[in-house]
Amino acid sequence: MAETLLIVFLIAIVAGMPIGIALAAGAFATSMLYPIVNPIIVPTRFVGLLSDSYLLLSAPLFILAGNIAARGGVARVLIDLATVLVGRFRGGLAYVNILDSMFFGGISGSAVADVSALGTFLIPQMERKGYDRDFATALTISTAVVAPIIPPSIIAVIFAWMADESVAAMFAAGVIPGILVGLGMAIPVYTISKARNYPKEPPPTRAEFLAALKRAMPALAIPAIIMGGILLGLFTPTEAAGVAVVYALIVPPIFYREPKLRDLPQIFIDSARLSAVIGMIIGFVGAFGWILTFSKFPLEVANSIAAIGPSWWMFLLIVILLYVVLGTFLTPSEIILVTVPVLLPVAQAVGIHPVHFGLVCVIASAIGHITPPVGLCLFVGMAISGLPMEKLVRPLLPFLAAIIGTLLVVAFIPETTLFLPRLLGFIK
Repeated sequence: MAETLLIVFLIAIVAGMPIGIALAAGAFATSMLYPIVNPIIVPTRFVGLLSDSYLLLSAPLFILAGNIAARGGVARVLIDLATVLVGRFRGGLAYVNILDSMFFGGISGSAVADVSALGTFLIPQMERKGYDRDFATALTISTAVVAPIIPPSIIAVIFAWMADESVAAMFAAGVIPGILVGLGMAIPVYTISKARNYPKEPPPTRAEFLAALKRAMPALAIPAIIMGGILLGLFTPTEAAGVAVVYALIVPPIFYREPKLRDLPQIFIDSARLSAVIGMIIGFVGAFGWILTFSKFPLEVANSIAAIGPSWWMFLLIVILLYVVLGTFLTPSEIILVTVPVLLPVAQAVGIHPVHFGLVCVIASAIGHITPPVGLCLFVGMAISGLPMEKLVRPLLPFLAAIIGTLLVVAFIPETTLFLPRLLGFIK
């Protein structure tokens, strides 16, 4: 049964079907061929999965809040704040790019929104200041990987739902890895900026620093509200996402005069379109996963790997390699949805904490945002800069190496993910 399910799914993927349709094709084919599985299970699980999860409602709300913020003047004030903080160093705007992605990632939780909002400003500005266009574009694409790691992360929400783990624990676990990924990308920035003698920004005066900080405070309040409310137990993740939407609708128009009222319909349409794609995949994963579980395939995989007796670090290496390969043709949410039901039992069998495993999966899947041929952030960066893919592959390599290097640190030192959730009492 599981073999039929997976074979039909893979054939559909190779044939070029969207992954949601491929999942449905596998589920329908298996249910038709095996009488023990009633075909009615596919629509039943599709509707049931989406209607029964209050937690999943947070994903479209976080997407909407991020899209409103991206078009609400938030990106510009965060760039100004990052400039007064790190612009004075050699290659200052490159460091601004990294820091700004960390700021904006705490609002949007989306790598694509990060590139769209920040790249429009930073890539042309860096080029005007003397940075090579391919460097500026590759850096902007790469720094967007931080957005799905630093909370609130849409991918982390999906993993928490699938693994039945606390979203607050997953969010807390993403803080240190997100900072480490940012610091990791600063290493190639330092080396390249020094070699190419990229410019520094003028050191800010005290008045300029305070003005930039004051102007950015309303924007920085968004992640503070989300994380503070969740960590203090004031909001559930879904409630926090709803509060973030209301805040983004009210505060940026007051302080930054954006977005305009006429822009809101398109923002809602774009957010609904992306949410619908994710929802469709999640719905069909419900049917696909039910059949997979019914066939006891995940248990068989777990037992087989456990019989081989791999160490926990060897298993994580296999997972990272698998995710990097899958990331070349699947989006991060698709990778998480398809693989976690099979891999999580194995991870637990070899002694890996689910929250630690989740952050490894989140970071490894996020790499797919920037890897050709289908990296979404790669295509957004290409559209902004006008550069073809072949001009960006080589400049991306130092940053890709930095991200993978940091991922290995996070994978092999579990406390990088578990320290904060334990400190805050979310896990034991």
